[in-house]
Amino acid sequence: MRAFFARPSYWLAAGHWQIVAVTGLLGLLAVSMLWALSWSPGAPQPVWMMLKVIPLLFPLRGLLHGRRRTAQWASFLALPYLMGGIVAIYGFLAAPYFSTAADFWAGLIQGLFALAMTAGCMYYAYRRVHPAPE
Repeated sequence: MRAFFARPSYWLAAGHWQIVAVTGLLGLLAVSMLWALSWSPGAPQPVWMMLKVIPLLFPLRGLLHGRRRTAQWASFLALPYLMGGIVAIYGFLAAPYFSTAADFWAGLIQGLFALAMTAGCMYYAYRRVHPAPE
């Protein structure tokens, strides 16, 4: 089973997986701020709604510098944001319909960036330890 999950890590070099992880992290930062400030229906949400961005700032320096240990724990940091995106999508598609179309699209984008960050961090950390087979 381990070999099955390790196989996609050889699609890209370690540096490219780092770029995927950083892109996912910066995308999550942007989507979280935009969703709270302007994409939500009605008036903009209070500034304290952007507090969910603060945990994403902790791994930023380590991922930019390519630290493997940071990538290992940062891969788990994106999972609550993935869950939030899934809940927003489900709230739009299933009764009692507690989300709007703006929340659906913001949740979809947030989920995609969270998946990119999780996969990028996970495979970057793996490729740093296990180089490509010859």
